[in-house]
Amino acid sequence: MPHCIIEYTSELEAALDIKGLVNMSFAGIEETGLFDSTAIKVRATKVEYYKSGLDRDDFIHLTVKILPGRTDEQKLLITNNVLEKIAPIVGNTKCTSVEVVDLHGPSYNKQIK
Repeated sequence: MPHCIIEYTSELEAALDIKGLVNMSFAGIEETGLFDSTAIKVRATKVEYYKSGLDRDDFIHLTVKILPGRTDEQKLLITNNVLEKIAPIVGNTKCTSVEVVDLHGPSYNKQIK
């Protein structure tokens, strides 16, 4: 834990270094010191279909899912660190956002082989 899911609009794929975006997102989370680096997982998903009221609606949105128990200050540290790390990569993207979401601890389950 955490799981970081990056969503980006399809027209950004050619203009962005997606692998770099994944790596810098990982670094932004890792550098908070809140998590064991072996537990951090980051993945990127291209969004083909979307609609926004903005005149230009390209975006990158990161959702960082964590188990409950972190303070608001720690969550803010995560979002600020990630935004700072990915800033050089996102270029002129219209909207870049990061949110931290608490998973439901009692129902979260995993199996590692």
